[in-house]
Amino acid sequence: MAFINGQCIQDQYGNQYILNIDAAHQYITGTVSGGQGGGAWILTGSYVQSSPTDPWIFELTVSNSNGATQPGYVAVYKLKGVEPNAAWYYQDGYGGQEFAFTPCTVPPAMAEADREPLQAGEQRGARAGEQRGAQTG
Repeated sequence: MAFINGQCIQDQYGNQYILNIDAAHQYITGTVSGGQGGGAWILTGSYVQSSPTDPWIFELTVSNSNGATQPGYVAVYKLKGVEPNAAWYYQDGYGGQEFAFTPCTVPPAMAEADREPLQAGEQRGARAGEQRGAQTG
């Protein structure tokens, strides 16, 4: 899946990223919906590409432009990777969560997991690192 201008892609939690691509300068701007509190979050970033057929190596920064976030959540996070794969990064480093972007028309990976029935002795709850910005909805 190659990133294209105006495209809507999503992470494993269903946060949706609308990309505006400046191919002349290799910048990415846009918005992220599904963020904690308020409206859309601000997206900025850049990419490099060795040749037109190679995937992009990118870094995106997402920031909350709506004021304070909920306790336990971050106001800024980064997504870094080689398209379509990415990983979460926070102020204190690597977030330990890797994923592949999917089109917004596809159910997000974690939404599928939420629909799976629980087995005897299982319970649902936050996993390590989820409340650091990854779960923004």
